[in-house]
Amino acid sequence: MSFQRKHNKTARRMALLSLLSVLASGLPAGAQTAAQRTPLRPRILLAVTIEGLSTDYLDLLRNNFGEEGFKRLMNEAAEFPTVDYGPGLDATAAMAVLYTGAAPSVNGIPSAYVYDSEKHLSKNVLTDTSVMGNFTDETYSPAAVKVSTLSDEIRVDSDGDGYVYSIAASPASSIISAGHAANSAFWLNRNTGNWATSTYYKDVPPEVTEINYRNPLSRRLSDYKWTPGSPMNSYPLLSMAKRARPFSHVYPESDLRRYERYGTSPGANDEITNIALRLLKKIQPVTNDAVSMLNVSYSLSPDLPETPGRARAEIMDAYIRLDASLASLMQAVEKQFGKDNVAVMVAGLPGSFHDGPDNEKWRIPYGQFSIKRADALLNMYLMSKHGNGQWVSGYHNRNFYLNHKLISEKNLDLPSIRAEAADFLGRMAGISTVYPIESITASRAGADPEGLKRNTTLAHSGDVVIEVNPGWEVVDDPNTSRPGGVTRHAQLPAPLFIMAPGIAPREINKPIDAREVAPTVARILRIRSPNGASLPALDINKR
Repeated sequence: MSFQRKHNKTARRMALLSLLSVLASGLPAGAQTAAQRTPLRPRILLAVTIEGLSTDYLDLLRNNFGEEGFKRLMNEAAEFPTVDYGPGLDATAAMAVLYTGAAPSVNGIPSAYVYDSEKHLSKNVLTDTSVMGNFTDETYSPAAVKVSTLSDEIRVDSDGDGYVYSIAASPASSIISAGHAANSAFWLNRNTGNWATSTYYKDVPPEVTEINYRNPLSRRLSDYKWTPGSPMNSYPLLSMAKRARPFSHVYPESDLRRYERYGTSPGANDEITNIALRLLKKIQPVTNDAVSMLNVSYSLSPDLPETPGRARAEIMDAYIRLDASLASLMQAVEKQFGKDNVAVMVAGLPGSFHDGPDNEKWRIPYGQFSIKRADALLNMYLMSKHGNGQWVSGYHNRNFYLNHKLISEKNLDLPSIRAEAADFLGRMAGISTVYPIESITASRAGADPEGLKRNTTLAHSGDVVIEVNPGWEVVDDPNTSRPGGVTRHAQLPAPLFIMAPGIAPREINKPIDAREVAPTVARILRIRSPNGASLPALDINKR
């Protein structure tokens, strides 16, 4: 097909879309002069997700922000202060809900890590041994995501003409946002500090990989120190004692988790922005009306020795620094594509704070629930009733797994054994509630039974699910060396901002279901919703 034929085909397609737009509006063609100046749809979607982003902190720090970052979103975007992801989801599972429009029971992603009951170990939910790592020995792909994503639908709509790139410190954030059809997804290797990807992705821009050769993080990190970027007295609501002691955090070689911890710091957020700007240059506007997508994931949940309450200054500093990065990123996208060709989505994800116990002087009730002890006692209890054997297969993320093979060999009824285990665990100190899996699937569990059912993936769930008392800490977890953190039921509200041509700036104060986000963005882009999305789009267009 010649260039002229391609040009004529594109012109006819755009003319037809313009005519349909006129007919749908019920206005004569002459009244469409202003509308004709607005593109039929954005040419690029900048999708930003931020772990730990909170409406409360945005309100608190409004006067500390510049004009072109968070403050611009609060002034010019459709703002939803509270996005409801449902009960029990971490940032990885929430990311999957956001991009697929489907709950974990449909999209297949219940959490960042899942339990392999045969091998008795925890593994990354995206582990895929059919691929190889690139700048990493980790083998990840989006194969575990069982439905299409917003990114996939963008690529399908343009028949591959549109670009999709993703960058994040977390492999799960990068891969899930990239979907199955992306050009590339990059993340920070937590063992080496390299920016990594996998052989699943065929487009590996040298603009990213050359960082690992020319200026690797392993060469720089020992010299990096996170200190306040603003005077301590500029951070609101700090105690006098905290103002008098500016924080300082380093990431020495002796720290085996240095890269993982750095990945949640402002330094990593800055690197992610710089790489995103490099990837942006790879996204060249195409001659047809194809849409491209740049996915960028940040963290405002710093992994620090202090609890979030005592690390308030660090969190506020991270917000203010990220505000500047967000401003530079939005400005760069608009400069390259034109303001009227850009749609922006900024969404908060649940934070992964690990609160330690409060000082004993405050006399706040505190206890420790030992997984090792509970496992042993439960096994002894079932042995006393049904004979010798290893009745408990393992534990992961509030789930106890029973030995199905042993239960079958002894011709016992599995639901009955689950009920016995739940009754025994429920009598232990530190446990507030226990649910056998049958109660969850029958919508008879928790304060939000339907939400808990939606957010439960049977392929990965245990036999018995526990809830630990608020103020208690899970210890002796065989799946991690990290402290479990004190249990808190309250969660900070996670906001959503959508800014695009034709979208009215407004604040919508009622909570929205996270499953509504993907269909809403799909409508703005005039593409199909992801195939697992079951809820309609939000009505946020200008009247």
